[in-house]
Amino acid sequence: MCSSLPEPKDKEKKSDFLRQLKTIKNFLLEQDVLPTDLKFIDEEIERHEETKTISLYEEEEDSIDPQIISNYSRLGEGTEGIVGIHQKLNYSQLRRLTNGVYAETGLIKFYISKERTIYGKIVAEIYEHQQKIPIASLIESKKVDKDTGEPVFKGIALFGDKINRNEYDRIKEINIPFYVYRFISEKNDEMILLTITPCEIGDYIVTGVLTQCDDLKSLTDSAKLPTKLPFFFGQEVKNRIIRYKNHSEFFSRVNFLGIKKENMFEYPFTITQDKKTWKLLQPNWYKWLIWSWLMHQPKGLLNNYPMHLLIIGPKYSGKSLMLNGLHAKSRETRNIFSGSSSTMKHLVPSFKYNPARLGYLAESNRFAFCDEFLRCLVNTRTTKEGSDREESVAVMNDLLEHQKREVGSGVSRINVNMTSRVLSMTNPIKGIKNVNDLLNTMDESWLSRWLIYYQTEDHVQMIRKSKDSLLDLFKFKLEVNDWISFLDYLHTFSAKYSMKKVEEIGDSIPEVLTENLSKHYDARHKHHIECLMDGIVKTRCFLEGDSSFKANEEDYKILKDVWLNVIGSWLNSDNIRNIEIKERIFYLPENCQYIYWKMNELKRPVPMDEVQEIAVKAMSVKTFYEAWGILREMELVTENDGVARLYYFTDIKDDLQQRI
Repeated sequence: MCSSLPEPKDKEKKSDFLRQLKTIKNFLLEQDVLPTDLKFIDEEIERHEETKTISLYEEEEDSIDPQIISNYSRLGEGTEGIVGIHQKLNYSQLRRLTNGVYAETGLIKFYISKERTIYGKIVAEIYEHQQKIPIASLIESKKVDKDTGEPVFKGIALFGDKINRNEYDRIKEINIPFYVYRFISEKNDEMILLTITPCEIGDYIVTGVLTQCDDLKSLTDSAKLPTKLPFFFGQEVKNRIIRYKNHSEFFSRVNFLGIKKENMFEYPFTITQDKKTWKLLQPNWYKWLIWSWLMHQPKGLLNNYPMHLLIIGPKYSGKSLMLNGLHAKSRETRNIFSGSSSTMKHLVPSFKYNPARLGYLAESNRFAFCDEFLRCLVNTRTTKEGSDREESVAVMNDLLEHQKREVGSGVSRINVNMTSRVLSMTNPIKGIKNVNDLLNTMDESWLSRWLIYYQTEDHVQMIRKSKDSLLDLFKFKLEVNDWISFLDYLHTFSAKYSMKKVEEIGDSIPEVLTENLSKHYDARHKHHIECLMDGIVKTRCFLEGDSSFKANEEDYKILKDVWLNVIGSWLNSDNIRNIEIKERIFYLPENCQYIYWKMNELKRPVPMDEVQEIAVKAMSVKTFYEAWGILREMELVTENDGVARLYYFTDIKDDLQQRI
């Protein structure tokens, strides 16, 4: 019986081995063998059951069929250089292939196989132009055969092979120009991608062979390849995301998927949990702000850069939840940046190591999501003595403007070109209770590159009073690759709109801003409002199937609504009360505006019972009374003997018709 025990070499044989071992033990017990005498069997069973293989070391296969060498020796007669082959040979096998072909032909070939295919993204150029890479060298030993006088060894050393110069002479070197990029895989593995074709920063599927570099290789007199990362020689580099050629092709896919406003508008404001997707509660104007941030084309005169959003609000106001939902749909390999446990140095390039670290902002592809953003700035305070303003944040300025710059130190250098748009959400830090405080604390030039929204009390209470049990399910299904391909296409062209009308809305901000706020507004907000307009038009056209991408009056109304809500968040009650009364309503919360415009439609005094009846169709009774209190405080309504009136019977055109 014991002689028939199988060798436990795999899972199946191990199970059979243990089963038979237990059978033997039971048989011996039946033969009146004492259990204490069978302890060695119990130990053997326990050893096999409790021992787990964590990881196995495997030697890299380096053997190669001589027939393959013979076959490739007959190809490319008389030529030397790079050859792409279809086999999945690793680098060690390719080294044997190169040396085998050289032995038969005397020619030096550098083979790039299809060893592996990796999904990921190019995040930066190591060099702006092609660099000559020594891919193969003919070497011979200094030691010679005593009888023939010939070198004992003569062969090919490939890129990355360490050559002992005391023992070998380099006879010939093959240098080929390559584009050199920093590449990050889906699994966050970093490597240096070498390709003979130029690529833009973005998502790719790369096929080729991976190797380590055992020696520092000089490229030019002033440049060296970093050696701490593996190198990937790409045979094929394919764009990962579908790129639409024109509007017709774009809308063909949109229509095929059945995308409409009623089933898609809530998509960015959803969160998936336990295989169910829920709609998050947010003000309508705020949804348009986020849609625009997602959709707009970067704008600018000298260089184009996007609208970056900085959203400040108290805890439990839905910021992190929304970041999580958007990040899950972004295909970004980097996780959400956490400012509470980081310093600003993690955001920007660092040159302490070789290769240089790009930092979170430059490593992000389309979108950079930052949580507790201001906290990381507090963790890196560098304010000089006698100064109240944090100026070190200005190191991000070139990045935020998507300027292509070579940056570095004596240790390392790299070409950086940030491509992402940033959505930063944060709790206010100590000493910052409003936007004016922020302007007094942080560098002005840095802040001007952000569109800042300070969550209003109305917005915060909407989130805090919502109950998870009352959230609606989102049922429309959309693959992330489709979503990303739509965004990529919409980022490539500008919508059509009247810049004059956009500027009129931008210039309509009343003169109630403090000197600080006014200075901040004048700096770059023409850029921000144009980005906002572009995104609003794109969103409506995308959801309505309008291939003209041309603004209509509805788009300008939405722009005004969103813009005044954002700028209104900078103001306090006294500022708003000082605004001309006919414009004051536009700076009040959504619920206040809903009640106001409903009353305006009636054009008559309205009994309070009727006002409440109208209001509770869109809000709770408690929310109605809060909104009514704000309207009275702002002197937009009066109430006498149970009858409500607007401050005057107005024929103001309802600029917010879309809300009602």
